[in-house]
Amino acid sequence: MHRATPSPDSSSSAASHRSRSRQLTREQLLKGLQILGPVSAPLPPELPPSPPASRAASPAPGHKRRHDPELDQASHKKPRVTPSSTTSRPRPFPQPHPSSSSTTATAALSSRHEPSEDGEVKEEAATSSSNMPAGLTFMPVRRPRRGDNVNIPTSEWDAVYDKCFTKARMLRFSALSRVAAAHPSTSKEYKPLRNPPNPSSSYAKDSLLMARLELIDSLLHFVYGLWCKDYSVRTCYRAAWRTVNDFLQPTKKKLIAESHDEREKAFIGLLFMVDAYIHGRKLKYQATAIDKENDNKMNRLNIQWKAEKAQAQARVAAAAQTSASGSTPNMLPSPASSNSANSSNSTPLGGHGTPGHNPAMDIAPQSEANHGPSAAERPMAAPPPHVHIPVNTQFIVDRKSQSSGLLLSSHYMQTAQQHLNLPVMARHFPRTLARMMFSTLGPLDEHEPDFQDDDCELFWPPQAITGEGLGWVCLMGMAMVKEFGKEYGYRGVDGVVHRQGTEDVNGFPEPRFVPHTR
Repeated sequence: MHRATPSPDSSSSAASHRSRSRQLTREQLLKGLQILGPVSAPLPPELPPSPPASRAASPAPGHKRRHDPELDQASHKKPRVTPSSTTSRPRPFPQPHPSSSSTTATAALSSRHEPSEDGEVKEEAATSSSNMPAGLTFMPVRRPRRGDNVNIPTSEWDAVYDKCFTKARMLRFSALSRVAAAHPSTSKEYKPLRNPPNPSSSYAKDSLLMARLELIDSLLHFVYGLWCKDYSVRTCYRAAWRTVNDFLQPTKKKLIAESHDEREKAFIGLLFMVDAYIHGRKLKYQATAIDKENDNKMNRLNIQWKAEKAQAQARVAAAAQTSASGSTPNMLPSPASSNSANSSNSTPLGGHGTPGHNPAMDIAPQSEANHGPSAAERPMAAPPPHVHIPVNTQFIVDRKSQSSGLLLSSHYMQTAQQHLNLPVMARHFPRTLARMMFSTLGPLDEHEPDFQDDDCELFWPPQAITGEGLGWVCLMGMAMVKEFGKEYGYRGVDGVVHRQGTEDVNGFPEPRFVPHTR
């Protein structure tokens, strides 16, 4: 009998059984792990799904497909992922679920750096509404309109001026009194308060901060009161605005020296903006008078120039006549010259022309005058530099004031926008910004808001070069002071240090109304 030969299947199963029966020792397992090298930490299971790997440029053999131009265009695009991310990664081992905070942070990080189309990293996600400052959701109250400014009597503006100056004087005295009380008792400038505030109140803990807020508030009320005087009669009392400088400049220096964070420095930008708008208002209203004076001077220069040209032409004509009479003898004309003078080719010597004069020269200017710009549209021709007219001292002073004011206004606005701009307003004064963002008022409605209204609509100030907007700056500043001071319990005129009789504190001279436009 033949012995049955084992089949190949039975022999392979027996070999695999014997190989499974052998067990690896601990040393062999460790040696195998050393060969593999260090294993990196597994990734959390909450990672977003990886983008699909790019398909091969050529289709698999045995399959046909139609030509698709979009696929050809996509094949030339940049890869959506880096080469390192296209390599296969080991499957992460099961891990305990991380905390909710770490999950949120991981998701935010992955979404921030997840590649987008053409391999570009996505931009930062827009701030969600939950992170928006609460004040930006405030909707201002729409008050009834007062109508055109011409319908508001001047007496009403005078009443607003009186209220503003009364509050401004109270705030100024209180601020300077707190500064004097904050000096050391050994200083000659020390002056204690008659009725000191409660030690637990912010007026006692942050007395210098409250003094700065009162100074800013006082300045804004002074400026708004003077603006009411201007606005009621549509003019600019330049002499009155000059008195503001003695109060404004020391206040700016004090804020620059004592402000610390971005929120406090915003008031530095506010005061520089006030200064820029004051100069812009003076420039615009002075420009009309200066422009008229310039026109008068230009007319006088042209008259002087024409007179000099007429004198020069008269001298040339006299010299030509003298030379002609001296060189040509006084003789009778010959018959040949008489015949040529009467011929058809001769030039007339009567009133229709002069010898050597071309009539075509008279036609060209007339045709140009008919089709050219009118006299009002043509720029005034400047006389040559040698033409002079006398000017007085005031003429030079006015133009020096105009050029200096323009430079100062530009410098102050450049400084102001470094500390006070829309991002700063959104971060630290959202309620004030919302009153301007959700407003139905326009730049010409500067007379509409009530300066004592904390909920009405406002408007972002227009350009300073227009000469307007100073009222909007003051209203915005008052709202900023109230929004900032609310955190510290600032109460405005309700929390001031009251004056006793006629006492006063030196420093920071009060602005005053002077009804002069020069």
